[in-house]
Amino acid sequence: MQAVTTMGLLRNPRFDVFFIVGIPVIAIASGLLVTYDNNLFMPILIADLWILGYHHVISTYTRLAFDKQSLIEHKALVFYLLPAVAVAVMVMGVSIGPWAITTTYLYWQWWHYTRQSEGISKAYAAKSKDKQLGNPLIRRAAFYAVPIAGILAASHRSPSQFLFVPVKTLPVADIVLTAVYIVTAFLLVLWLVEQVKAYLAGKLAVPYVAYVLSHFAIYFVAYIYLRNLDYGWLSINIWHNAQYILFVWLYNNRRFNGKISETQKFLSTISQNGRFLLYIATCLTLSTLVYYVFTSILTDAVSKIFSLTITMSVLVIYQTLNFHHYIVDSLIWKLRKPKIQRNLGIN
Repeated sequence: MQAVTTMGLLRNPRFDVFFIVGIPVIAIASGLLVTYDNNLFMPILIADLWILGYHHVISTYTRLAFDKQSLIEHKALVFYLLPAVAVAVMVMGVSIGPWAITTTYLYWQWWHYTRQSEGISKAYAAKSKDKQLGNPLIRRAAFYAVPIAGILAASHRSPSQFLFVPVKTLPVADIVLTAVYIVTAFLLVLWLVEQVKAYLAGKLAVPYVAYVLSHFAIYFVAYIYLRNLDYGWLSINIWHNAQYILFVWLYNNRRFNGKISETQKFLSTISQNGRFLLYIATCLTLSTLVYYVFTSILTDAVSKIFSLTITMSVLVIYQTLNFHHYIVDSLIWKLRKPKIQRNLGIN
């Protein structure tokens, strides 16, 4: 892969076309496929968790603890925050019930996915120099309107289970959902008008607009079009995981910029141009080992020590990692930080 040479792209046409178009197409196709044939849900879910999901979480730890320098910088997030989250999740599950953990996950993952997507859209916007992006208030309102409409639509259907665990959703009246749909449609029209104006002026930020359209599409399909909450979640989870993996690799690749760091030799070595498959294979191997330990050793230990069922132990461990990951991401991926901007090549 070559460095970015085209205005508005995060890297180059091949990378960005796959990032903007390829990932959403695969994610949406997966959701539609399991809807067509329910028997495909478990195989695709397992593949998503193993190839993307576990790897996605491990990618966060390449920022936290892949080398001594990073571990020192983020030691509070690793040694203090992680145990605190574990305790909170266990207390929630034992005192309230498994549904409390699942419900928290349902809404928190929706927010986390939306915030990640907004961060990526901001990166594309920052790359779109001399282009007209439109009114910032309209842009942000429209960007959030579709995810909000989506999660309210999913809540309105009142599913009793989410990923095989009991769940409780917010009550959403028909009239509320209809009003949200109307407002969302109005905001989308305003946003489209802004983009048409930019096009007529010859200043349309094509990569940015394409990304935002893919954002709208995945939230519409995952939460509104697909009526089964699990199938919709599978679709958007594939999109989110794949996005994150590629974005973290891009960050690490630009961070080391063709040089091997003496203090971060291993990470800098596998993050070089031409070593993408090595980077992926390394993270996949680590994630497989880590999650194998969790499922085969730690789950049994937690179950015996705290007198929990295996199901509750699995739920506590996996959601501890997820919730910790959500908090960490909200702290380490702020685009206003000069270091982040520099390593992503944006202003």
